[in-house]
Amino acid sequence: MHVRKKTMPKADRRRLAASDSKSDADRKIQTVKSANKSSRKEEGNALNEALEPLIKAPSDEAEFQLLAIQTDQLEFKVAQWKQQQMLRRDALQLKSEEIKLKEMITKQQQHTQVMELKAGIFKALDEANQSSAQAKKYLALLEG
Repeated sequence: MHVRKKTMPKADRRRLAASDSKSDADRKIQTVKSANKSSRKEEGNALNEALEPLIKAPSDEAEFQLLAIQTDQLEFKVAQWKQQQMLRRDALQLKSEEIKLKEMITKQQQHTQVMELKAGIFKALDEANQSSAQAKKYLALLEG
């Protein structure tokens, strides 16, 4: 198991050093370092105490290491699966968006064709010297 170190970031230490005199900054940094060391020792001791009953023989230790390796492998597989699912979801969203855009284009093309057809009917009726009532009648037949 990995124990995360809790140290003061370098930027904080620099600010601390700049704000106080050198001796004050040194004392504060030493205090923080000693606090971190003691907390790490306490965490390490607690971890060792918790693991002592688990590890009683070399075979148990080997089994424990094998379990740790298997756990890492499973975590990797889970992370890989999550990434694949995210990629699949993104691909499906893109496909859905593509379909919606194609539908919009198709509707626009149909609307354009209808408008062109209406314009053609008006032009043909105008050339045949038909009345607007007749034009409306043909358009009603076309639409309905």
